[in-house]
Amino acid sequence: MTDDSDLRRSVIDGNIDFEDFENTAVKSNEVTDGKIFGLTAVQRMIMSIVLFLTVSVLGIALLFVTGTIAIR
Repeated sequence: MTDDSDLRRSVIDGNIDFEDFENTAVKSNEVTDGKIFGLTAVQRMIMSIVLFLTVSVLGIALLFVTGTIAIR
C-alpha cells in the first residue's frame, strides 16, 4: 500500500485528529499589523533605497579600483 491510500483510509475512517491543525493556525489579528521584519512600509522603503545606493557606490568603486573604468 502507498502512503496516499493509508491517508485516504484514515480520513474516511475518522482516525485523524484535526485539533492539532486548529491549534497551529495563525489568528487573523496576528497577521494584519502591517509589519514585515518588524518594520513599517516607510522604514522598509528607506532601507531598500539605502541598500541600493550602498551596492551601487561599492560597485562603482570596485570598477575604479580594478581599472575597468577610468576618469579622463
